[in-house]
Amino acid sequence: MVDKIIFTVTPIFSIPPRGAAAVETWMYQVAQRTTIPNRIVCIRNEGYDDYSRVNENCSIHRVGFSRVYKRLFQKWTRLDPLPYSQRILNIAKDFPVTDNSVIVVHNSMKLYRQIRQRAPQAKVALHMHNAFEPKGIEHDVKMIVPSLFLKNYYHAYLPDADIEIVPNGIDLKSYQSNATPISDPGINILPDEKVIFYAGRIVPDKGILLLLQAFEKLVATNNNLKLIVVGDYNEVSKTDGGAYQREVRVVAERLGDRCIMLGSLPPDQMHRYYPLGDVVVIPSQFQEPFCMVAIEAMGAGKPVLVSTRGGMVEFVKENNTGYHLQEPMTAETIAQDIVAVLHNPELSDVAKRGQNYVYNHYSWTGVTQRFEEVIHKWFN
Repeated sequence: MVDKIIFTVTPIFSIPPRGAAAVETWMYQVAQRTTIPNRIVCIRNEGYDDYSRVNENCSIHRVGFSRVYKRLFQKWTRLDPLPYSQRILNIAKDFPVTDNSVIVVHNSMKLYRQIRQRAPQAKVALHMHNAFEPKGIEHDVKMIVPSLFLKNYYHAYLPDADIEIVPNGIDLKSYQSNATPISDPGINILPDEKVIFYAGRIVPDKGILLLLQAFEKLVATNNNLKLIVVGDYNEVSKTDGGAYQREVRVVAERLGDRCIMLGSLPPDQMHRYYPLGDVVVIPSQFQEPFCMVAIEAMGAGKPVLVSTRGGMVEFVKENNTGYHLQEPMTAETIAQDIVAVLHNPELSDVAKRGQNYVYNHYSWTGVTQRFEEVIHKWFN
């Protein structure tokens, strides 16, 4: 019988996350709901404490590295005598873990390999939220993924792996409550205006620039449209030094008050922003493994218009629970698809079916139950 769980993740965001961080959100939501005693171990960013108690079953331990340590051991000498992986194991020992305890490593094959190497007898599972080539992973790894798309992806590399699907979720209490939609003087929407809504990272994979270009085409002939963009448009990408984000800002500025850039928002407040939109567009340019924004928007009762690349088509069914962007995807085709959706006579019915589907399949309570089933199946 599994008696304890250590949830851990690559050292990027502290938990609970203050901005969009789907992996860390999953960990926080499930860890606080599971009946199995657990500890979350993550990095400590500025403004966070070393330790937080969530409830009687769950606590959060944040690993901090001093500036001197990072400069001397991680940057200059590369010796790193007490690396992140070992600090995770040290916290696990203080729990204390037993032969029936499990470590669940989220979305980092490197961290998984390091923990495996340092604790070869430990029971460890890998939870992958994205598609990466599985280098150095044992052929019979126990892996959790959020979608059939991702399961098939990893099985192509690791046919002997034991891969189970545990999806992402939403907090039904928030989405089913009568919480007041956001009211902000900076969000000026007239009664006769239709709003296209986007939420996600401002990066090429997510296709936001293509959506902005499509919106430019729409406003050339439509005076009653606005675009709301949620995402950190000042983020500096390591790959291009922030060039993509700058291009996004240029187009947004060209659109003037027709485009409202809200920046990054707290995940637990998003249910108050989705009601602003008439259609939520997700023009992903890569194989989207799942997409939290899609189920959140559907849970808020909004119609979604999504890319068919990846796993979203598993729950966004064309003309049933949502709508699909046509391929090949261009600014012109996105503009056409938005117009078609906004004028679809069954729009409200499709949105309602999408909402019911999410309520029935993607509550955090149901996700947690599914997670527990998988863990007990593997390690009992």
